[in-house]
Amino acid sequence: MYQQTTVRIMLIIGLFILALSGDALAATDGTSSSESQVIGITGINAVNFPNVITYVTVDTPKGREGSLTADDFQIYENGELMEITYVQFPDSTSRTRLDLVILFDETGSMSEEIADMKAQVNKLTDAIEDANIDSRYMLISFNDYITVRQEWTSDPVLIRQAVDSLEAEGGDDAPEANLDAIEAALSSGFRPDAQHMILDITDSMTHYRGDGTDFSQYTIPETADHLLQNGTSYILVGSSSVSGLFNIHSDKKELVKALGGSGLFIDIHGDDFSAILNRIQSIITHTYTISYSTPRMYRDDQKVTLEVRVGYDSAKGLFTVQNDRIFDPSLSKITSVIPEIQDPQTTPPVSDDISTYGSSVVDITGINGVNFPYIMTYVTVNSNEGKSGALRQEDFQVYEDNELMNITSFSFSDRTTASKLDLAIVFDDTGSMSDEINDTKKKVMELTESISLAGIDCQYALISFKDTVTVRQEWTSEPSVIKQAVDGLHASEGFDAPEANLDAIEAALKMGFRSDAQHMIIDITDDLTHYRGDGTPFSKYTISETTENLLNNGTSFILVGPTAVSGSFNEQNDMRELVKALGGSGLFIDIHGDEFSTILDNIEGIITHTYTLGYFSPKQTADGSKRMVRVVVVSDEDSGQYIATAR
Repeated sequence: MYQQTTVRIMLIIGLFILALSGDALAATDGTSSSESQVIGITGINAVNFPNVITYVTVDTPKGREGSLTADDFQIYENGELMEITYVQFPDSTSRTRLDLVILFDETGSMSEEIADMKAQVNKLTDAIEDANIDSRYMLISFNDYITVRQEWTSDPVLIRQAVDSLEAEGGDDAPEANLDAIEAALSSGFRPDAQHMILDITDSMTHYRGDGTDFSQYTIPETADHLLQNGTSYILVGSSSVSGLFNIHSDKKELVKALGGSGLFIDIHGDDFSAILNRIQSIITHTYTISYSTPRMYRDDQKVTLEVRVGYDSAKGLFTVQNDRIFDPSLSKITSVIPEIQDPQTTPPVSDDISTYGSSVVDITGINGVNFPYIMTYVTVNSNEGKSGALRQEDFQVYEDNELMNITSFSFSDRTTASKLDLAIVFDDTGSMSDEINDTKKKVMELTESISLAGIDCQYALISFKDTVTVRQEWTSEPSVIKQAVDGLHASEGFDAPEANLDAIEAALKMGFRSDAQHMIIDITDDLTHYRGDGTPFSKYTISETTENLLNNGTSFILVGPTAVSGSFNEQNDMRELVKALGGSGLFIDIHGDEFSTILDNIEGIITHTYTLGYFSPKQTADGSKRMVRVVVVSDEDSGQYIATAR
């Protein structure tokens, strides 16, 4: 009897230890569960490296209500404490961005989940809108094949219609082509300044390259690397067990584990699917966006560990660096402060810096030499006196090739002096530009009214572009006509970046500017440009040719463009190279550096607060040479150039 009792006690102890061991394994298998900890890292975006953005949820009362500040967080990169530059929580005061791709297994076993998704999608999109999140949606379904149900859209109605089109059928020969659906999402083109999120909903295993079928081109390690490289938050709503046999090649939980904490797993059978959707909604709408700039450099594809701490709680994730996404080091100077003032008697070198809005007090926005030898220079001065028009002619000095010029005409754009402006708006109207187009539609009347109030005699033209160029409106001085043209813009297609941007500029240059007006092109895009020789038939020009044509035409060029894209920048396709080549006669504004409506306000300020300085060049031979112009206002200055050509 004693021996039996002892055996029973030992058996109970053994089972208890085994249970504890099982719990320990479940806690340490590397799969991040949605309910396993206080802090959750839902994604790490390093596509704008060295700027790194981390997306974090904090499951405490203060964390859920958005009360935490930068002081409450600590970020460690490979064990080194980083300096946080900003923390955002989606609320009425700060608008965050999200690109959300929903991947849905639409095989026969998913009928209940599809029905719940149809019932809940309105609630999800409404909650995202209520949280002040600037969101785009895409829907991809899969079985053994991939179907893009809805390309990127910011219209909730369209994503709801796409979800309503889902039908559960077939697919009884699991696994499914899940990895290929993820890869299709990754190749769709996320906005570089948005949180990239893939919500993957399935109850099956995945096909993989080498499984004896032709259904997949990928493996879990490859797709994990691609998710990390793209800085994509990955939420798997999947099965903890299936009718087949899991293995490390077919089990999607292995993908979550490989992301090292940067992914999240939710058991599709752990709760009603409607409750799971509520949990996902909470994750999306209660996420902190934490940004920092790393001082470290890494080799390509090196995995970097990131840890987030709040009090005594922490979570870890991984990101990788793709160095071909890092632009030319000279472009990192965009955030530089005002350059050192040089002795006016020495010729300043042509800078490799890109002239960026807000980076200096004095900005040359254009030099018009079409009436050579009479030169008109357009200048903004970002000081209280400068913006109010209080500066006088004697406050300015103009140097051409190091020689002080005699200013013969001087004006500021206000109602007391009539000035002329020919403004061509060149607009990328591809699918990713829907928000910018909507903001322009709202702002265009305000812009034209401000120009009129400033006493500017203005003509407008509108050109849109994708792979082809469309002249939406020829020159008009009627604000209502240009407003109608802008209202006709619709973001669509164009997911095969780059676009025909150079050809759109050339179309504007061919429209014929008035010789006595300021010539200005505002170029608004979020992508690379095609160029002659890029292996496509879409462009007839190169950046260097278009630069020369802008200089020859004396055209002010303002680029509202990206500092990062889904593809790779190079000196042939990066429009910032055009601004640099203008030698200070152009201006760059980061399209993702602020709300686009604020950017439009800045452009309005540039146009309506411009000083026009006229002088006669002492070198009156039209020899085709580039002449350097430098404008000095007290202790601040800027340089630009024009081409001395007879017309």
